[in-house]
Amino acid sequence: MKVYFISGLGADETAFSKLSLPGIEKVHLNWLVPEKKESIEAYAGRMAARITEPGPVIVGLSFGGMMAIEIAKLIPVKKLILLSSAKHRKELPSYFSVCRYIPLHRWLPLNKMASNRRIMNLVLGARTREQRERLKKVIDNTIEGFNEWAIDQVINWKNTEPPANASHIHGDADRLLPLRYVRADYIIKNGGHLMVVNQAKEVSALLQKLIPLY
Repeated sequence: MKVYFISGLGADETAFSKLSLPGIEKVHLNWLVPEKKESIEAYAGRMAARITEPGPVIVGLSFGGMMAIEIAKLIPVKKLILLSSAKHRKELPSYFSVCRYIPLHRWLPLNKMASNRRIMNLVLGARTREQRERLKKVIDNTIEGFNEWAIDQVINWKNTEPPANASHIHGDADRLLPLRYVRADYIIKNGGHLMVVNQAKEVSALLQKLIPLY
């Protein structure tokens, strides 16, 4: 069966490359170039237009999980599976709320920060040389200007209700979206924000359990 995957901030399908999902055809909804002042709702509409399966299963990583939730508001979705993500704005860390009123993210050099390998390795939890090299490829493939747009959408995300058909997998060592802010259905021990890479075996086992094969 086909399952749609949406990666995190600016990343491509590289983020899911270590998952082992026999019998599942992974369809990657890679990010589009955001239009000027485009809302997350409008962007979700463009992403949803690329889904051909009725009642799809969508797996969303980090910001991709939030995007999956927005897509589910527009089309019927059989199942949402969120990895290292948030189901509504109250699951975001408090400093995101501060930025709604004091837009520090608009003044900081986000492009330089996002391309700084040391910062990203620390925040996203890349532990080994292989993981750091994989993260470098993800950063190098980021769409120009996407991260600034996406961070602004996260900070100003309006969703207040968790979707009824979502399962949430989260790591207890996530530094970007700490576990204390979210109510996860499944917790990966020692899982950082990149647990889909670092602990792909455990994540794969949960996905095989959660994806309805019918």
